[in-house]
Amino acid sequence: MSLPAPLDLGRMEAEAKENASKHISNLLQRPDQLEKVDQYKRRIMRKKASVDTMLKTAVQSQLDGVRTGLNQLQSALQDVYEIKQSLDEVEETYKSIQPIQNKLIQVNTENSRFCQLAAAMENLKHIFTVPESVRKTQELINEGKLLQAHKHLTDLESARDELMFELFKQPQQSPTDNSTLEKYFKDVVHLSESLGKQLWVIIQRTLSSVRREPTLIVTALRIVEREERMDVAVEERKQQSGFMPPGRPKKWRNKCFEILEDCISNKIEGNQLEDRDKNKMWLVRHLELTRQIMVDDLRVVVTMLPPIFPPDYNIVKTYVNMYHRAVAEHLEEMIREGLEGNEFVTLLSWVNNYNSPDLMGHPDLNIDVSELGPLLKNNVIDELQNQYLRTMKFNIMEWMKNSLVQDKKDWFRVEHPDADGDGYYSTSLPVIIFQMMEQNLQVTRLISEDLVKKVLELFADELNLFSKDYIAEIESYKDRHLQDRSEIKFFLHYMIANINNSLSFGEYMKQLRNRYLKEDFEEDEENIRKDRFQKLNDTFLKIAKIGTRIIIEEVFIDLKNSKCLEEILTKNWLTGTHAVDIICATWADYSNDFVHLKPRFNGEVVEAGQKRVLIEFLKSLFTKKLQFKTYDERKAAAEKLIKEGSQLGELFQKYGTSKVTQNIFNVLPVLAELLKLKDTSMISLEIMGVVKKYPDIRVEHLISLLVLRGDMNRADARQMVQDIVGEDDPLRPKPKGIFSELAMS
Repeated sequence: MSLPAPLDLGRMEAEAKENASKHISNLLQRPDQLEKVDQYKRRIMRKKASVDTMLKTAVQSQLDGVRTGLNQLQSALQDVYEIKQSLDEVEETYKSIQPIQNKLIQVNTENSRFCQLAAAMENLKHIFTVPESVRKTQELINEGKLLQAHKHLTDLESARDELMFELFKQPQQSPTDNSTLEKYFKDVVHLSESLGKQLWVIIQRTLSSVRREPTLIVTALRIVEREERMDVAVEERKQQSGFMPPGRPKKWRNKCFEILEDCISNKIEGNQLEDRDKNKMWLVRHLELTRQIMVDDLRVVVTMLPPIFPPDYNIVKTYVNMYHRAVAEHLEEMIREGLEGNEFVTLLSWVNNYNSPDLMGHPDLNIDVSELGPLLKNNVIDELQNQYLRTMKFNIMEWMKNSLVQDKKDWFRVEHPDADGDGYYSTSLPVIIFQMMEQNLQVTRLISEDLVKKVLELFADELNLFSKDYIAEIESYKDRHLQDRSEIKFFLHYMIANINNSLSFGEYMKQLRNRYLKEDFEEDEENIRKDRFQKLNDTFLKIAKIGTRIIIEEVFIDLKNSKCLEEILTKNWLTGTHAVDIICATWADYSNDFVHLKPRFNGEVVEAGQKRVLIEFLKSLFTKKLQFKTYDERKAAAEKLIKEGSQLGELFQKYGTSKVTQNIFNVLPVLAELLKLKDTSMISLEIMGVVKKYPDIRVEHLISLLVLRGDMNRADARQMVQDIVGEDDPLRPKPKGIFSELAMS
């Protein structure tokens, strides 16, 4: 500790004089202030006298404090000296009495024995009255006077425990004495068990007794809490002495909770009134009863039990958790035993609604469901959903298979298919299948929104497999018809219905996707083309195209049978109009049925039909069926070709749609002009015009057309065409058009 700096009196005096000079100069700045010098002097003298008095008082106070402190230090020193003398005397006295301890060992032993005998005398009255006390206690238990019975039981147990504790403290314990004492008090153990049974009966009936006799529950809980406190006491004594009385700790509070939980488990399991063999709806009834029981019981727990149970029991939360565990264990047990069919739906729906206002989220219960945790583990839920999907997949396959078999039977009916309000044919196949899908999706939505997407994807996959069976059945239907075209009277009509069905399949699937997964799929064309639902739509459009080819083939089978196509560009064709009239009449007749096709496919049929007719004309034109001997014959053929091209164009324009159907028969007048041309010097120019208008035309087509004129041989025709357009380069792709399709056909 550093010492304070010594006072510099000289410096302090100089500072004081300097400060005084400044003060005087401030007071006497004007001449008139000189008159007040005496007044200033008296004021300063008064201040000086006051300061002197304060200094004297402070110094006197400090001197008094120092004097008092010195006196106290002197007194303390005297006391320390006296205490030291006393301690020395005590030490000398203790050394002098130490030999007496050995002489008093026998007295100490006798004192211990006397204490034991005193305790034994105190408990003698209990020892001699044990049989009577046991009998009386049992009577009280039988009479339901449980508090009194517990008081007697406590006295008996205390007497037994004290005697056993005295034996336990003996240096040499006698097993015989312990055995004799335990045997003598064996009925006390039975009394404890008997009283416990009465308590557990009351605890089991808590929810029913709380409405009629809540005092019974209070009595039982008081006894349980007393036993709990005695358990704590014997545990503490065990830590000190190592002695634990028989039957302790009883842990009746834990037993109380076990009884409540067992009661809940038994109640849940006991409300299963039926099994699968007796009632297919057994699980629905069982779970609904469970829900009703839970809501009723928990309503009683929330409203009536808190005032009865001790606060540290936290009875509402405890009861809710016990119900939660019991229900979870019961559901897991049912799952292990195995579920079937719609039972997966029932269970998953119930679990999904577990926290809803119908059950744990009921407004009367006011339960914080976030603290409960999931009713079933995620892996259990996943396995249930997988089993549900597997079951659904099997059902869907069977349903689709049976629906297709049933629908195919209708294809052989001797009546038209059903038509919708717009007159379009269809069968019930897509409606039946998608009604089934819709029902399953509605049920799935009750289970989980996440599961809806999996179910929709499952539907898409199964429909994709179904499409293969559907195509096979349509092909089989066509083959059966071609074997005997008179057997199936309404073959064409049911093919039209199946084409419309294919469009319905794609539309229905898109509707389901938009309705149930609208947020998962943006209406972006690029993304839509990638998803499995649009691919499925494309698959059924392919089926529809197969159907359109079949009905087009049906038309041309009739045309071939009438041999009208064979007459084109023949002598009979040149002298009459029989062939084109048959084509027009046949198409007009079929068009009466094609009106039952939905517009998309109707347009495709018209496009395909006119293309097929035109190709037949071009084939006849390029295969040199007719030999022209004179220019007049050639001119007549060309004019007839122009006329019939116009006639066929008007036909297909009439039955097609202006937005879809183009008059592709305009090519016939163009080619006819090349035939009709008389001046051979203009042929080159005409060929160039044809090539410019139809760049997909082949060299061989032009050569055949020139040869058909009859005024040049093939070699000359080839040379002319080569000079004008050159040779066809197989490595250079030609534009697509009617001539490229003719080349492929």
